[in-house]
Amino acid sequence: MTGLPAAAVTYIGLPISSGGAHSLGRLPRRVAYDRTIAFLQACTEPVGAPDYSFTVITVAGLTPPDPFFDRELRRRFGDYTVLPAARVDEALAFLDDIDPQPTDEYGIAPVWFRFTTMFRLLDPTTERALPGQNPERFHRVEYDRALGLGSSILTLSLHRQAVLSIDFCIPDATVEVLRRVVPWLQHNLPFKLSSKQWRAWHPTKSGSFRATRLTLPAGVGSA
Repeated sequence: MTGLPAAAVTYIGLPISSGGAHSLGRLPRRVAYDRTIAFLQACTEPVGAPDYSFTVITVAGLTPPDPFFDRELRRRFGDYTVLPAARVDEALAFLDDIDPQPTDEYGIAPVWFRFTTMFRLLDPTTERALPGQNPERFHRVEYDRALGLGSSILTLSLHRQAVLSIDFCIPDATVEVLRRVVPWLQHNLPFKLSSKQWRAWHPTKSGSFRATRLTLPAGVGSA
């Protein structure tokens, strides 16, 4: 059983095997953050409070992280692994202050700022949440990394680059629904959705759900 209509259609952007997130190219960090917030305000409603945090990582091929980063983060923010939304501007300013960070050959730097939020997708016609966005409805069957069908999540990561990871679920997906929702999402997102990451989910006889790769129908579009 493949294709549409489906109990749900999911997008994973991107799988770990494809880098784990969409690169935002040369988009400046502050612009990347503003574009991400604009997408969330236009196309989603929040589920719970967002998370903001800094992480200092050891990057292969570089010397251990400069202790200055940890000391300065603690001086400015205290526990920098949990930040309030009111301190986002300060966090972005800190990234500006330490720019350019050292990086490995892949452009990975030691200090990362992350913004993560769960959300529900809106219907562009009604401006209300699409019905059925509830993991309980899908018996908490997961479609990516402990994320259940009916749930959606986004993480923006900022270091020397900006990368955006987004996984979302469109329940009761028909051709009409996808033609209405997907181009609207694409218009508001700061990157091109991949044609390879769509899956259609159908119920099984055992009461679970099974995924098949989905090629979006004509008129929907995905890069």
